[in-house]
Amino acid sequence: MSFSELRSDEEIARLYEKYVNTVYRVAFMMLKEKAETEDVVQNVFIKLMNSDNEFTDDEHILRWLIVAAKNECKNLFKHWWKSKRNHLEDAPEPTYSDNKDTDSIMEQVKALPEKYSLPVYLYYYEGYKTYEIAKILDVNEATLRSRLAVAREKLKLMIGVNDDE
Repeated sequence: MSFSELRSDEEIARLYEKYVNTVYRVAFMMLKEKAETEDVVQNVFIKLMNSDNEFTDDEHILRWLIVAAKNECKNLFKHWWKSKRNHLEDAPEPTYSDNKDTDSIMEQVKALPEKYSLPVYLYYYEGYKTYEIAKILDVNEATLRSRLAVAREKLKLMIGVNDDE
């Protein structure tokens, strides 16, 4: 029996509970906005409910969800109104907040450009291997490894780590 024939309401609820946090984090890495991220997550799971794809196992579904989230985010970037809006993140930092030491590593990762932040997230936070990430993101494995190396260097600079120490 194919996995798609098992997608009852209970199965969708199980998959949602199991993977909603991963889908949310992938979308948030790209969008960096809570409301839009929530919309993307909703749209991805609606697509899963309406999908007639035949999945082999839960790992296949997770990969499909990650690619769907990435594509939903990219579609959102294409909308003309996205570029016309003002975002709170674009506002200057308040002058009274001078404590930069409280930023977490995840905040630094989210500050990287998408081509670096998403691979870093999938590799270090979700535990994917480089060949799996390359397949999910549809890039060459060597390119992906290069992006991870560049991202590590950028993070070192952002955090202030010196290799000479």
